[in-house]
Amino acid sequence: HMHGIGEWMLSYRYMTMDMENLVKGSDTTSTVAAGYNMLPAEMTMDMHMFGAMHAISDKWTLMGMLNYLDNDMDMKMGMMTSSVESSGLGDLRFSGLYDLASWDNGRRVHLNVGISAPTGSIDEKSAGDILGYGMQLGSGTWDFLPAITLLGQTDNYSWGAQAGGVLRMGDNDRDYSLGNRFDAVLWGARKLSDSFSLSAKFDYFSQDEIDGLDAEIDARRTAMMDSPGFDPASYGRDVSTFGLGLNYYCRKGTFKGHRLAVEWETPMSEDVNGVQLETDSIWTLGWQYAW
Repeated sequence: HMHGIGEWMLSYRYMTMDMENLVKGSDTTSTVAAGYNMLPAEMTMDMHMFGAMHAISDKWTLMGMLNYLDNDMDMKMGMMTSSVESSGLGDLRFSGLYDLASWDNGRRVHLNVGISAPTGSIDEKSAGDILGYGMQLGSGTWDFLPAITLLGQTDNYSWGAQAGGVLRMGDNDRDYSLGNRFDAVLWGARKLSDSFSLSAKFDYFSQDEIDGLDAEIDARRTAMMDSPGFDPASYGRDVSTFGLGLNYYCRKGTFKGHRLAVEWETPMSEDVNGVQLETDSIWTLGWQYAW
């Protein structure tokens, strides 16, 4: 969203995503039918997102965001079970939001133009061995982040739609690039009181498989440890989700102007490339403060 000239906003969001059950395409698969000798059993990804926004004019709002990730995955190979983890800073994002048009009836449309800097590690290891692509902390590439956003608001309702994506600009220094991604989302909110509102959203994203391969990861795949986590063809998916949220805005007292929110998401449909873990649920807790 846009801000008025001179306004600042700080934000923090904590997101946790659980993944379990193997799927091949859109169907649940057995370990035998999966065709790999080492398979993921479950994965949890926790992400801390720190953001800042500042409006330098009535037309331009600048935004920066930095993530801290904590990934944990359980693996099975025959009767053996092991666990790997990675944690650290992710990629740094900068964006500019440009006001394209505003109307008196509470509607506006703005353009998002951003870039992602490859600050997240793509060299994460466990016990000296390189981890799979999904356990790395960044893309390793400079990425272009275009989007367009439509917003509307009345006394009791607000709604919006956004379409955007992530375009990878070349390969990283390990000779691969994560797949390009397209996102589309529709959302709406209903005011329950002066402080509380209830929101709902539909989200869709499509991400391509990995282009190229990491020679060190591929060496693990071919050395009796064939796993979808080491296979570029087992990355990327099409997912549709539904989410519900509860939002609170403090209007008086010490915390006047602070916003708190919680949101739960669950997939409605999911079609993965190759063999992957299925998304179970996503929870997000958020805080915002503007002045």
